[in-house]
Amino acid sequence: MKIPRWIGFVAGRWFAMRKESGGSASSVLATAAIAIGVATLIVVLGVMNGFQLSFIDSILDVSSFHVRVESESLDEALASNLAAQKGVASVLPFTETRSLITSKDGRSFPLTLRAIPSDAGKRDPRMIESLHFENSGMKEGPTGEGIVLGAELARYMDLQPGSQVELLVVSSGGEEGVEAKTVHVRVDGIFRSGYYDFDFGMALMSFSSAAAASIFPQDRAQRYVYGVKLSDRYADRAFCERIKSELGLGSDRVESWRDYNRAFFGALRTEKTVMMLLIGLVFLVVGVNIFHSMRRAVAERTEDIAVLKAMGAGPDELKRVFTLNGLAIGTGGALVGLVLGLLIAVNVNEVFSLVEEVVNGASYLWSRIAGNFSGDEFRVFSPQYFYLMEVPVRVLFPETFLVVAAAIASAAAAAASASRRIAHLAPAEVLHYE
Repeated sequence: MKIPRWIGFVAGRWFAMRKESGGSASSVLATAAIAIGVATLIVVLGVMNGFQLSFIDSILDVSSFHVRVESESLDEALASNLAAQKGVASVLPFTETRSLITSKDGRSFPLTLRAIPSDAGKRDPRMIESLHFENSGMKEGPTGEGIVLGAELARYMDLQPGSQVELLVVSSGGEEGVEAKTVHVRVDGIFRSGYYDFDFGMALMSFSSAAAASIFPQDRAQRYVYGVKLSDRYADRAFCERIKSELGLGSDRVESWRDYNRAFFGALRTEKTVMMLLIGLVFLVVGVNIFHSMRRAVAERTEDIAVLKAMGAGPDELKRVFTLNGLAIGTGGALVGLVLGLLIAVNVNEVFSLVEEVVNGASYLWSRIAGNFSGDEFRVFSPQYFYLMEVPVRVLFPETFLVVAAAIASAAAAAASASRRIAHLAPAEVLHYE
């Protein structure tokens, strides 16, 4: 439906003339509130996405993979068939067990011990890149006779490459029953994935090592897992159905990353939804402000509205005048908030650095005046309490678009709701004494 040109003209005139009645202050405040709300949501969602996606990427690259296929034996034919499937980026067979590591000074800690092929770097380069080995020569993963520990576990147990440790492994068999064995191994290297659970609770070793042969004997039934990574991780369900039918795999042997990490990813989704709703309440407050501002504008323009209605303007057309004013407020605030939010999100680490410098500078001046300088520096995300070197940020277009659209829609809806009283204005009654 074509909108008459006079509606835009009247909306612009009334919006510009609100300064005469002092009504522009509420519009400015509403615009600023929308801008602050949009910027806050963009920054918060960007930082939250950065943390969550970093965790998800670490879990998928190192632990769960995109699809897990279980087998009772190490079958290279199955690995080749999986690698030949369309959309497969890599296939890595591995087996793992729980163990207790003990250092020479008596410190002990439980960990997950995983055995992988000595050519893991060729089979799954993304996993090796995600582990960030501190040893420059360990580009293919563990290839020696020892194990590779996470950086936090090595720090906790005061271990370095070359240190000797004991691994206590408990296994069970149908005839042997429960058996506990102790294996002495050397620490060959240290990795740092950036994910605390892996860096504090995981160790890697090569299939070809003597320690792996003792811990995972071939004469006993083992649970092997083939970690499959896809070019598109969101195609996991279709891939699972395809390999079940083409390779004859049972449903109990195939599991996608969504099912394997269902509880963790569900908690992340709930956390994000609640955060968006809580911060999005600012749009409700702004909407109420715009509603009362537009009701005041309608009351101030009663005579003008009556004249326009007497000249043939319909209630719906006059409502569009005030709705356009609400759209102007919402669009202006949303665009300003969008630019401000993107600038802060992209430079969030620099913003935190600036805050740290200002706080540390003020603290230093105060301590010099008071004469009790401690030398401690303030850190927004101190490594003593947070396991990160910098704040990750990922701004997603769909969420940013939703935030901007919600801001504009809330302003337009509030203005349209406030202008409903126009339909009840009778020109004869308003202009009776004019």
